[in-house]
Amino acid sequence: MELFKKILRISFWVLLVAGVTTLFAFVQKQENDMLCRKVNITVLRDPMHENYFVDEDQIRQLIAKQFGQVDNTPIKNIDINHLERLMYSNPWVSRADVYMSIDGVVDIEVEQRQPILRVINSNGESFYLDNKGKLMPWSADFTPRTIVATGNINDRYDVRNSLSYSETINNDTLKTRTKLYDLYAMASFILADEFWSAHIEQIYLNKNSEIELVPKVGNHKIIFGSADEMKEKFWKLKTFYKEGLNYTGWANYDTLNLKFNNQVVCSKANFKTVEKKKINNTSHH
Repeated sequence: MELFKKILRISFWVLLVAGVTTLFAFVQKQENDMLCRKVNITVLRDPMHENYFVDEDQIRQLIAKQFGQVDNTPIKNIDINHLERLMYSNPWVSRADVYMSIDGVVDIEVEQRQPILRVINSNGESFYLDNKGKLMPWSADFTPRTIVATGNINDRYDVRNSLSYSETINNDTLKTRTKLYDLYAMASFILADEFWSAHIEQIYLNKNSEIELVPKVGNHKIIFGSADEMKEKFWKLKTFYKEGLNYTGWANYDTLNLKFNNQVVCSKANFKTVEKKKINNTSHH
Protein backbone atom coordinates (compact mmCIF):
# COMPACT_ATOMS: atom_id res chain seq x y z
CA MET A 1 0.00 0.00 0.00
CA GLU A 2 2.81 2.33 0.95
CA LEU A 3 4.59 1.50 -2.30
CA PHE A 4 1.43 2.30 -4.27
CA LYS A 5 1.14 5.75 -2.61
CA LYS A 6 4.78 6.46 -3.38
CA ILE A 7 4.26 5.55 -7.05
CA LEU A 8 1.22 7.86 -7.17
CA ARG A 9 3.19 10.74 -5.70
CA ILE A 10 6.03 10.28 -8.16
CA SER A 11 3.57 9.97 -11.06
CA PHE A 12 1.83 13.17 -9.95
CA TRP A 13 5.03 15.19 -9.89
CA VAL A 14 6.16 13.77 -13.22
CA LEU A 15 2.83 14.69 -14.82
CA LEU A 16 2.90 18.14 -13.19
CA VAL A 17 6.38 18.92 -14.46
CA ALA A 18 5.49 17.62 -17.90
CA GLY A 19 2.33 19.73 -17.94
CA VAL A 20 4.14 22.91 -16.87
CA THR A 21 6.86 22.29 -19.46
CA THR A 22 4.27 21.76 -22.17
CA LEU A 23 2.37 24.87 -21.10
CA PHE A 24 5.57 26.94 -21.05
CA ALA A 25 6.51 25.70 -24.51
CA PHE A 26 3.04 26.52 -25.77
CA VAL A 27 3.17 30.04 -24.30
CA GLN A 28 6.66 30.53 -25.70
CA LYS A 29 5.48 29.48 -29.15
CA GLN A 30 2.52 31.82 -28.88
CA GLU A 31 4.84 34.70 -27.97
CA ASN A 32 7.18 33.87 -30.84
CA ASP A 33 4.29 33.80 -33.26
CA MET A 34 2.68 36.97 -31.84
CA LEU A 35 2.73 40.02 -34.07
CA CYS A 36 3.06 43.62 -32.98
CA ARG A 37 -0.52 44.91 -33.01
CA LYS A 38 0.38 48.60 -32.90
CA VAL A 39 2.88 51.20 -31.71
CA ASN A 40 1.69 53.82 -29.23
CA ILE A 41 3.77 57.02 -29.08
CA THR A 42 3.46 59.62 -26.32
CA VAL A 43 5.41 62.89 -26.41
CA LEU A 44 5.72 64.70 -23.07
CA ARG A 45 6.17 68.47 -23.18
CA ASP A 46 6.15 71.32 -20.71
CA PRO A 47 2.58 72.68 -20.95
CA MET A 48 3.90 76.17 -20.23
CA HIS A 49 5.83 76.24 -23.53
CA GLU A 50 4.41 76.38 -27.03
CA ASN A 51 7.33 74.71 -28.79
CA TYR A 52 6.73 71.36 -30.46
CA PHE A 53 10.12 70.09 -31.59
CA VAL A 54 9.22 66.41 -31.33
CA ASP A 55 5.96 64.95 -32.60
CA GLU A 56 4.52 61.51 -33.24
CA ASP A 57 5.08 61.65 -37.00
CA GLN A 58 8.80 62.37 -36.53
CA ILE A 59 9.18 59.38 -34.23
CA ARG A 60 7.35 57.09 -36.65
CA GLN A 61 9.51 58.28 -39.54
CA LEU A 62 12.65 57.68 -37.48
CA ILE A 63 11.53 54.12 -36.68
CA ALA A 64 10.52 53.41 -40.28
CA LYS A 65 13.86 54.64 -41.59
CA GLN A 66 15.80 52.42 -39.18
CA PHE A 67 13.57 49.34 -38.89
CA GLY A 68 11.02 49.57 -41.65
CA GLN A 69 7.53 48.38 -40.77
CA VAL A 70 7.06 47.56 -37.08
CA ASP A 71 3.31 46.96 -37.04
CA ASN A 72 2.48 43.29 -37.76
CA THR A 73 6.15 42.38 -37.25
CA PRO A 74 6.81 39.32 -35.04
CA ILE A 75 7.42 40.46 -31.47
CA LYS A 76 10.55 38.32 -31.28
CA ASN A 77 12.16 40.44 -34.01
CA ILE A 78 11.70 43.75 -32.18
CA ASP A 79 14.71 44.84 -30.11
CA ILE A 80 13.27 47.12 -27.42
CA ASN A 81 16.68 48.30 -26.20
CA HIS A 82 17.77 49.21 -29.73
CA LEU A 83 14.49 51.02 -30.28
CA GLU A 84 15.01 53.03 -27.09
CA ARG A 85 18.55 54.01 -28.08
CA LEU A 86 17.20 55.12 -31.44
CA MET A 87 14.97 57.68 -29.74
CA TYR A 88 18.04 59.48 -28.40
CA SER A 89 19.34 60.01 -31.92
CA ASN A 90 16.78 62.82 -32.10
CA PRO A 91 18.62 65.78 -30.52
CA TRP A 92 15.36 67.18 -29.16
CA VAL A 93 14.61 64.10 -27.04
CA SER A 94 15.53 64.40 -23.37
CA ARG A 95 14.33 61.01 -22.13
CA ALA A 96 12.91 57.88 -23.75
CA ASP A 97 11.18 54.76 -22.40
CA VAL A 98 10.19 51.88 -24.67
CA TYR A 99 8.36 48.80 -23.41
CA MET A 100 6.15 46.05 -24.75
CA SER A 101 2.87 44.84 -23.27
CA ILE A 102 1.81 41.21 -23.17
CA ASP A 103 -0.85 41.82 -25.79
CA GLY A 104 1.67 42.80 -28.47
CA VAL A 105 1.57 46.61 -28.15
CA VAL A 106 4.82 48.62 -28.22
CA ASP A 107 4.61 51.75 -26.08
CA ILE A 108 7.09 54.57 -26.68
CA GLU A 109 7.23 57.54 -24.33
CA VAL A 110 9.63 60.40 -25.08
CA GLU A 111 10.18 63.67 -23.26
CA GLN A 112 10.99 66.76 -25.27
CA ARG A 113 13.99 68.88 -24.30
CA GLN A 114 13.34 72.46 -23.26
CA PRO A 115 15.85 75.03 -24.58
CA ILE A 116 16.24 78.06 -22.34
CA LEU A 117 19.22 79.88 -23.84
CA ARG A 118 20.38 80.43 -27.40
CA VAL A 119 24.12 81.07 -27.60
CA ILE A 120 25.66 82.90 -30.56
CA ASN A 121 29.40 82.72 -30.03
CA SER A 122 32.10 85.07 -31.32
CA ASN A 123 32.40 83.00 -34.52
CA GLY A 124 28.70 83.38 -35.30
CA GLU A 125 27.94 79.76 -34.40
CA SER A 126 24.54 79.16 -32.77
CA PHE A 127 23.49 76.46 -30.34
CA TYR A 128 21.22 76.05 -27.34
CA LEU A 129 21.46 75.12 -23.68
CA ASP A 130 18.44 73.27 -22.33
CA ASN A 131 16.88 73.53 -18.88
CA LYS A 132 19.22 70.79 -17.62
CA GLY A 133 22.27 72.66 -18.83
CA LYS A 134 23.10 70.38 -21.76
CA LEU A 135 24.14 71.52 -25.21
CA MET A 136 21.66 71.31 -28.07
CA PRO A 137 22.29 71.95 -31.77
CA TRP A 138 20.74 74.94 -33.45
CA SER A 139 18.20 74.20 -36.17
CA ALA A 140 16.70 76.56 -38.73
CA ASP A 141 13.50 74.50 -38.57
CA PHE A 142 12.71 75.60 -35.01
CA THR A 143 12.64 79.05 -33.43
CA PRO A 144 12.07 78.55 -29.71
CA ARG A 145 11.53 81.65 -27.64
CA THR A 146 14.59 81.81 -25.43
CA ILE A 147 16.95 84.31 -23.93
CA VAL A 148 19.81 85.05 -26.33
CA ALA A 149 23.48 85.26 -25.28
CA THR A 150 25.93 87.02 -27.62
CA GLY A 151 29.26 88.80 -27.56
CA ASN A 152 32.75 87.54 -26.76
CA ILE A 153 31.80 83.91 -26.18
CA ASN A 154 34.54 81.54 -27.31
CA ASP A 155 32.84 78.29 -26.31
CA ARG A 156 31.80 76.17 -29.28
CA TYR A 157 29.15 73.51 -29.72
CA ASP A 158 30.55 70.03 -29.28
CA VAL A 159 28.16 67.14 -29.81
CA ARG A 160 30.45 64.95 -27.68
CA ASN A 161 30.03 67.23 -24.68
CA SER A 162 27.55 65.53 -22.37
CA LEU A 163 28.32 67.86 -19.47
CA SER A 164 25.25 69.07 -17.63
CA TYR A 165 25.87 72.56 -16.31
CA SER A 166 23.10 72.08 -13.76
CA GLU A 167 25.12 69.21 -12.25
CA THR A 168 28.26 71.32 -12.39
CA ILE A 169 26.62 74.10 -10.43
CA ASN A 170 25.58 71.72 -7.65
CA ASN A 171 28.84 69.78 -7.45
CA ASP A 172 31.98 71.67 -6.51
CA THR A 173 34.24 68.78 -7.54
CA LEU A 174 32.94 69.08 -11.12
CA LYS A 175 33.05 72.85 -11.25
CA THR A 176 35.17 74.03 -14.14
CA ARG A 177 34.08 77.64 -14.37
CA THR A 178 33.39 78.49 -18.01
CA LYS A 179 31.37 81.25 -19.60
CA LEU A 180 28.70 78.71 -20.55
CA TYR A 181 28.42 77.85 -16.87
CA ASP A 182 27.80 81.51 -16.04
CA LEU A 183 25.39 82.03 -18.93
CA TYR A 184 23.37 78.94 -18.02
CA ALA A 185 23.22 79.97 -14.35
CA MET A 186 22.03 83.45 -15.29
CA ALA A 187 19.42 82.27 -17.81
CA SER A 188 18.07 79.80 -15.24
CA PHE A 189 17.85 82.54 -12.61
CA ILE A 190 16.05 84.93 -14.96
CA LEU A 191 13.51 82.35 -16.14
CA ALA A 192 12.78 81.23 -12.59
CA ASP A 193 11.67 84.77 -11.71
CA GLU A 194 8.47 86.14 -13.24
CA PHE A 195 9.67 89.74 -12.96
CA TRP A 196 13.00 89.14 -14.73
CA SER A 197 11.46 86.88 -17.34
CA ALA A 198 9.32 89.82 -18.36
CA HIS A 199 12.18 92.34 -18.31
CA ILE A 200 15.40 90.72 -19.63
CA GLU A 201 15.76 89.94 -23.31
CA GLN A 202 19.45 89.33 -23.96
CA ILE A 203 22.74 88.58 -22.22
CA TYR A 204 25.88 90.14 -23.70
CA LEU A 205 29.48 89.28 -22.84
CA ASN A 206 31.64 92.34 -23.44
CA LYS A 207 35.35 92.49 -24.37
CA ASN A 208 36.30 92.46 -20.68
CA SER A 209 34.35 89.21 -20.22
CA GLU A 210 31.83 91.08 -18.11
CA ILE A 211 28.12 90.34 -18.39
CA GLU A 212 25.78 93.02 -19.67
CA LEU A 213 22.01 92.66 -19.77
CA VAL A 214 19.71 94.07 -22.44
CA PRO A 215 16.22 94.85 -21.08
CA LYS A 216 12.99 94.59 -23.02
CA VAL A 217 11.90 98.05 -21.84
CA GLY A 218 14.08 101.15 -22.13
CA ASN A 219 17.27 101.93 -24.04
CA HIS A 220 19.69 101.56 -21.13
CA LYS A 221 22.21 98.77 -20.72
CA ILE A 222 22.87 96.98 -17.46
CA ILE A 223 26.49 96.24 -16.55
CA PHE A 224 26.21 93.17 -14.36
CA GLY A 225 29.92 92.34 -14.09
CA SER A 226 30.71 88.78 -13.10
CA ALA A 227 28.06 86.17 -12.36
CA ASP A 228 29.07 86.17 -8.69
CA GLU A 229 26.53 87.35 -6.10
CA MET A 230 23.82 87.01 -8.73
CA LYS A 231 20.90 87.02 -6.32
CA GLU A 232 22.11 90.17 -4.56
CA LYS A 233 22.74 92.05 -7.81
CA PHE A 234 19.33 91.23 -9.23
CA TRP A 235 17.69 92.27 -5.97
CA LYS A 236 19.61 95.56 -6.08
CA LEU A 237 18.50 96.17 -9.66
CA LYS A 238 14.86 95.33 -8.93
CA THR A 239 14.90 97.72 -5.97
CA PHE A 240 16.27 100.49 -8.18
CA TYR A 241 13.67 99.80 -10.86
CA LYS A 242 10.85 100.07 -8.38
CA GLU A 243 12.17 102.91 -6.25
CA GLY A 244 14.19 104.84 -8.82
CA LEU A 245 13.26 104.48 -12.46
CA ASN A 246 9.53 104.48 -11.82
CA TYR A 247 9.91 108.03 -10.51
CA THR A 248 12.76 109.48 -12.57
CA GLY A 249 11.71 107.84 -15.86
CA TRP A 250 13.17 105.03 -17.99
CA ALA A 251 14.64 107.41 -20.57
CA ASN A 252 16.85 109.35 -18.16
CA TYR A 253 19.68 106.81 -17.95
CA ASP A 254 21.68 104.94 -20.56
CA THR A 255 23.79 102.78 -18.22
CA LEU A 256 23.12 101.04 -14.91
CA ASN A 257 26.20 99.54 -13.26
CA LEU A 258 25.73 96.84 -10.60
CA LYS A 259 29.40 96.05 -9.97
CA PHE A 260 29.64 98.08 -6.78
CA ASN A 261 28.44 97.04 -3.34
CA ASN A 262 25.06 98.30 -2.15
CA GLN A 263 24.63 100.81 -4.93
CA VAL A 264 23.65 101.23 -8.55
CA VAL A 265 25.93 103.59 -10.48
CA CYS A 266 23.97 105.32 -13.24
CA SER A 267 25.08 107.48 -16.16
CA LYS A 268 22.50 109.88 -17.55
CA ALA A 269 21.50 109.70 -21.19
CA ASN A 270 22.98 112.49 -23.35
CA PHE A 271 25.06 113.66 -20.40
CA LYS A 272 28.44 112.78 -18.98
CA THR A 273 27.26 112.94 -15.39
CA VAL A 274 27.27 109.86 -13.20
CA GLU A 275 24.94 109.28 -10.27
CA LYS A 276 25.39 106.80 -7.47
CA LYS A 277 22.16 105.49 -6.02
CA LYS A 278 22.65 103.96 -2.59
CA ILE A 279 20.60 100.81 -2.03
CA ASN A 280 19.60 100.00 1.50
CA ASN A 281 20.18 96.27 1.86
CA THR A 282 18.46 95.87 5.19
CA SER A 283 15.25 94.79 3.44
CA HIS A 284 17.02 92.31 1.18
CA HIS A 285 16.55 89.44 3.57
